[in-house]
Amino acid sequence: MSGLYIRKFIDRLQQADLKGQKDFVCPIADAKNLHNDITRLLLDLEATQKNQEPETVTVELGGGSF
Repeated sequence: MSGLYIRKFIDRLQQADLKGQKDFVCPIADAKNLHNDITRLLLDLEATQKNQEPETVTVELGGGSF
């Protein structure tokens, strides 16, 4: 997953901000590509989380002389 269109969006948004633009217009083709990148990223994240085994935390408490 390259994230090319996510980086492109971030760069264009930063440029618009630096220029003091009040509006940001994105062509529909770029918006679709950004949507595809975000969707792929979320699907990859979900697959990664499903493949991980749950983390086991063990806590031992000692009562001392109580």
